[in-house]
Amino acid sequence: MENRVMIVILAICAAALFGSAGATESPYEASQTRRFAILETFKQEAVLDLRTQLIWERSPHPAEVTWSTAHARCALKTVGDQAGWRLPSFIELMTLVEPPAHQTARVPTLPPGHPFQGIKAGAYWTSDSSSSEPAQAYTVDLLHADVVTQEKSRVHPLWCVRGGIDEQPTQSPSVRPSGMI
Repeated sequence: MENRVMIVILAICAAALFGSAGATESPYEASQTRRFAILETFKQEAVLDLRTQLIWERSPHPAEVTWSTAHARCALKTVGDQAGWRLPSFIELMTLVEPPAHQTARVPTLPPGHPFQGIKAGAYWTSDSSSSEPAQAYTVDLLHADVVTQEKSRVHPLWCVRGGIDEQPTQSPSVRPSGMI
């Protein structure tokens, strides 16, 4: 239980940190009046989160796979003819979680007006393995806005990402002017 409390605290801190990034300049030369931009460079199949500078698949593949398969699928994936994808950390995935004031339906807890398509209301794999239980990894539940450990042998969907602190773009992706969300 103590481990779970620490994870939630880290996720909240990361969301606060990433949330403040919205006022900074974007290396993608996109207007920052909105949170998301659909990227032309990725044939409109990827979305830039202007708040975190992470690039997400616009429509994740609906297949549910084990944790190790999820890692491999992201590493081998091309989206909009672009390679270099990976499984997100739970902190990165939690930056897309925006719990509604009142949960009335089985819909994902994503920001209002998001441009993503085909997102399931359930648990998605993250790259984070449990340090106390090596056979478990963390998932982010998009229905309940929660981080939970699951057996790595279970199957869940995956949502690949690019960018982050360790990755710098080789060229600035162009943003479709009407793609601002």
